[in-house]
Amino acid sequence: MNDTGSINVRMLTGAAIADSLNDVATLRLDIFREYPYLYQGFREDELDYLGAYTQAPDACIILADDGSAVIGAATGMPLVHEDAQLRGAFTDTPFPLNGIYYVGELLLRPAYRERGLGQELLARLENHIRALGTYDSLTCATVERPDSHPLRPGNYIPITRFLTRTGFSRLSGVTTSFTWCEIDGVERDHPMQFWIKGLN
Repeated sequence: MNDTGSINVRMLTGAAIADSLNDVATLRLDIFREYPYLYQGFREDELDYLGAYTQAPDACIILADDGSAVIGAATGMPLVHEDAQLRGAFTDTPFPLNGIYYVGELLLRPAYRERGLGQELLARLENHIRALGTYDSLTCATVERPDSHPLRPGNYIPITRFLTRTGFSRLSGVTTSFTWCEIDGVERDHPMQFWIKGLN
C-alpha cells in the first residue's frame, strides 16, 4: 500500500542537521531494540555517533514527519568519513572508497512500514547523492542472524527483501563486525554483510 499523503519528508544537510539529532537518536534507540539488532543503546552514545553527520562533507539526514512527530529517517555520508571497520571491508574490492556513499540508517516506526515510505526515503537520498556528482555507488550493511534465532518474530520481514527490490546486490565476502550490548545486557559480536547499488 502506498499511503504517505500525510507525511512530510525533508532533507537536512550541513549545520541544519544538528537540530534533528535528538529525534534520530530516539528513532535509533527505539527501532534498534527490535530484531534483528536487539540493541541496548544509550542516548549520549547515540548523540556522539550522530554528531559526525554535522561535520562530514556531503552527509545528509532525511526526516519523515507525521504532524509534529518524526516517524522515519534515512541517514548517509561518504564512506571515506565513516568508521574504519566499515572502510576496511572494501580494501580488497574493486570499489574505490571515494566513490562510495554509505547509507547509515533507514528507520521507520512500525505503523508506517509497508506503505511505500521506505522507498520514498531511499529515492530522496539517491537523488541527493546523484546531484552531488561525486559518487558511483551506494552501500549499506545488514546484521546477519540465523533463521533459527530464538527472538526472530514469526512475522519478521528481512530488510534484505527491500534491498533486493530497490536494486541492491549482496557483496559476497565483503563483511565486517561490530560489538554491542543486546537487550538482555550481554555484549556480543555481530557479523555485518555489505550490499551495493550502482548510481550510474
